This record gives sequence, C-alpha cells and structure tokens, in this order.
Amino acid sequence: MNDRAVLFAGPACSDHRQRILAMVASHSRRQIEAVCRHYVEQQAVLGISLGEAETLLRFAFLLAPLEDSATLRAFLMHPTTQYWLSAMRRASGEVDRKFRRPFARNAGNLGMQLALATGDESHWPIVLDGEGGMRLPILDRHIEFGRERASARTEADIVAGGARFRFDNGMTVEIPLSDLVAEIVDPEPSLERDGFCLTLYERLMEGAVQLQRRDEWLRPHWTGTNERSTGTVYFGASPDQYPARFPVEPFARAAQHIADASPELAADVCSFTPVFVPRSTGPAMRIGFTVSSRQGAMFLDPDEPQLMAENIVHENAHVKLRYMQLVDPILEDFYDADCERFQVPWRPDPRPLPGILEGAYVFSNVLGHRRSSGVDATANDLAEDIAGALTILRRHGRFTEAGERFFSELEAWNAAA
Repeated sequence: MNDRAVLFAGPACSDHRQRILAMVASHSRRQIEAVCRHYVEQQAVLGISLGEAETLLRFAFLLAPLEDSATLRAFLMHPTTQYWLSAMRRASGEVDRKFRRPFARNAGNLGMQLALATGDESHWPIVLDGEGGMRLPILDRHIEFGRERASARTEADIVAGGARFRFDNGMTVEIPLSDLVAEIVDPEPSLERDGFCLTLYERLMEGAVQLQRRDEWLRPHWTGTNERSTGTVYFGASPDQYPARFPVEPFARAAQHIADASPELAADVCSFTPVFVPRSTGPAMRIGFTVSSRQGAMFLDPDEPQLMAENIVHENAHVKLRYMQLVDPILEDFYDADCERFQVPWRPDPRPLPGILEGAYVFSNVLGHRRSSGVDATANDLAEDIAGALTILRRHGRFTEAGERFFSELEAWNAAA
C-alpha cells in the first residue's frame, strides 16, 4: 500500500482509515463552502431570502477558520451534515427547487452546533423540525420544544453559560450549557417546568456510534427495491418504518461481536458509519442498507447478533468504498447503467460490473470477519463466490490506472485469505 494511498483494497488498518478521514473531511469542508458561496452569489436567481443568504455566509465563515479536530471531523462526517450538503446541491436544480429554502434555513442549525462545540458566542435563526425539536447530533441529542412548535422559527443566541431561544410569541427559553453538551442530571428538564426537554441518543461501541431514529433526516422511506435510483425516497421521512420504541440489546450485541472478533473493522465502523438507525421493515423481513445521500448512517432491523454483525460489516464497506472513490474512479465505466450484466451468487438478478466490483469488495470484508469469528465452513463458500466475481471482473472490466492497482490489491487480499 502506498503511504499516501486513499484508494486501497485490503484489510482495515489505522493508517488507511486516517487517510480516508482526512480526505473526506477536507473534501466535505470545501463542498460546504462552495455550496454556500453558490447560494449566496445566486441568491436572487435561486429564490432564497437575503436573511437566508446571510446565514449561509456566516455558517461558511464560521467553518472556514476552524482547525482540523475530532469535533470538526465528527461534524463534517455526520450523516445529517452529509445529507444537508447533498440536499443543497440537489435542490439547486429545477426539479427539486421547492426544497431550496427549507434546507438553506437549516444552515442556522448547523452553525449553532459548531458554535456550541467551539464556544463561539453568536446569533442564529433556527427552524425546528416537524416534531418541534432541534437536532444537535454531534452533541448526541435533540432539544425538544414540544409538538405544538413543529416547524416553528426561533432566534438562538449562544451566550456564556448556555443558549437563549426567543420565539415569535415572545416566549424565551434559556438552556444551560450543561444540558446542551453534558449528560442529563436530575432533575431532568421538562416541557412543563423548563419549556424544553432533551432526547439523548443511545450510544454503542464505547460512545463512538449513535443508535437513534429521532432525526427526521435519517428516516428515509425504503420503497422495497435495492436499486440505487429507486430504493429510497430522497426527501421526507417515512411515517411508519422507524418505530419510536426499539430494542437496544440486539444492536449492542452485534457491535460487541464485531469489536471482539475484528477490532480493526470495528474501528472502521466507528469512523465511517457512526449512526445506526433502527427500522421495522415488516413481518419476517430483516434488512440493512445505506444510501449515498446520507453517508454515515446505516438502517437496520434488529436480528440475531452474528447476522447483524455481518450486515454491519457489509454495509460499512459500501460506505468506505464510496468515500474512497471521491479520489479516483476504479472502473472506466463505473456509472454506466447500460453496461453488460453477469450472474453472481449473491443476487438473483444479473449485475453490472460496478455492482460486481462493490460486491467483491464488501464481501471481502465480510469474509475477513467470518474468518476472525471462526465461521470457517461458510467462509469457504463465500471465498469461492468472491473468486468467481474477481474472475468476471478480470476478464471484462476496464480499469483506470488507480483502479488497476486497487483491483490487484483486492485479488492479492483474497488470495492471501
């Protein structure tokens, strides 16, 4: 592996992980600054207000001088930040123009998060979500102002010792800093007494992974297909696929299974997929998926721990590969939807070469986990499936220069296994 390589097909390791994290954080930061600048410069054309443009500009200015840190990386790589960035880019086109202003207004919420985390005393216009809450995901919580304040606007001031929220009806709610950044202590704040309460997210893997379905942005509607373009609905929250009450234990046991058997893979999960979102797909159905618009979130039904662990390893590898390909494409026709298709063991429908490449890579990660877990019988079967996929790719794939190195590493990794 090249000492500076981001595109690498081999077992999880710390050096490679850190290179991906640094690259993604830098890329996301530049993209946020670029999208804010575009909306500000095209304010009249895009139909956002001067106030919304000002908030976008202030958010970009707050982000620009921040030194690279664990807090900044957590913010940039959190799926809510990734989704906001993706949605802002998508809404700049004509098809989804009605979402421009709603997402532009959420720049205040993003800016407030960073201001709280960095101690920057500042003022932010905030729009609450559809359940009357305000997301603070890098602080592992939602502030709840009550459902009667769904989609309400408020003015937030970050001040020494906490935050002050002023609503249009003249009501002011003051929240001490300890309730915004620390664990809840007794007595817990309540809507009746304090004007707000808190929803803390469950945390797994020594606090590195959130388990929550509170955030509306992280409840995409699954349509019943596994296709990239039609598998989930881009905008809006599913009303029924993510129940408010969910069991924590299956997720905790699956995460612990990975940590015990495959510590480096566990570190990858903590880095690239820091949010698990519990689902309820339906009777006798257990699925797990990730979507590129919400990089960093994994959507999972509770299941038997070992099966969940493999699902987590599998889906995390999809996220990791998508991040790596921000640098270099692997196949010359990676996004060619009309390319030739081939039969593979893991899907009933013939797959294009990009899908076979992704499958070979993610199942190589699963194979490594099976071997370290001592599941040798099915590991051998999976190794044969991967070998068949690699043969198809070697015979029919047209690789870029960087992609050829990646594929050779993938072959060598599986040969060694």
